[in-house]
Amino acid sequence: MADAMTPDDYRRQLHQLLPPGVVWPEAPESMFQRLLLGEAQEYARVDERAVALRDEADPRQALYLFGEWESSYGLPSRCAPADQSLADRRAALIGRIVGRGGLRPQDMIELAEGLGYEGVQVVEPRQATVEVNSPTGYQGAVIGDAVYGEEWAHAWQVLIPGGVIRESLIDQSEIGDPLRTWGDVLVECALQEASPSWLVLHIGYLEE
Repeated sequence: MADAMTPDDYRRQLHQLLPPGVVWPEAPESMFQRLLLGEAQEYARVDERAVALRDEADPRQALYLFGEWESSYGLPSRCAPADQSLADRRAALIGRIVGRGGLRPQDMIELAEGLGYEGVQVVEPRQATVEVNSPTGYQGAVIGDAVYGEEWAHAWQVLIPGGVIRESLIDQSEIGDPLRTWGDVLVECALQEASPSWLVLHIGYLEE
C-alpha cells in the first residue's frame, strides 16, 4: 500500500476534474486554488488515517485500536490493570498473545519472553533419592545436590533476569505515562496466572 497522498496532491486532482478552460486560475496562491486546497485537506486526512490503519493491525504498534486488541485477549486483568502505563499494557498484551502458559517449561519461557524478559530459566526440582547403580546408570543424588522431598514433584523454579526497563516512546505513549518504568510484578503475576492449578511456581531473580 502506497503512502498517503498530500493535500497538494488532492488539490491538483480536484483541479484536473474541472472542465477545461482558462477560467480556472492555476496559480497556487490564487483564491480559487486556495479554495481547492481547503477541500483537499479533508481528503488527505482520510487518506492518512487509512494508511495508519496498517499499524493498527499489529498489536505492537496499535494506538487507536489498542483497546480492541486488549478486549480480544481478556485485558485489562488482575495482572495488567488499566491504570498501568501504555508500555506495560502493551507488554502484557504481547505476552498474552505469544504464550498462555502450559505444561512445559518452554511454555513459561515463551510467556516471559513475550513480556520482554529474555534469558528466563525453569528448573524442575527432582526428589533426592539414594538409589544405587542400575542397568541404565546411577540414579541417585550426588554430593552437592539439593535435598528435595516428594512434594517438590509438583513445583518449578522460574529464574528471571532482573533489570528490565521500559521507556516511553513518541507515538507509543499516552499523556500521564512515566518516561521510564522498572519492576517485575507484571511477569510474576502473568506466570502465576498462566500456570496449571496443580503447579507451584517459585519465582526468583538471577544476579546480573
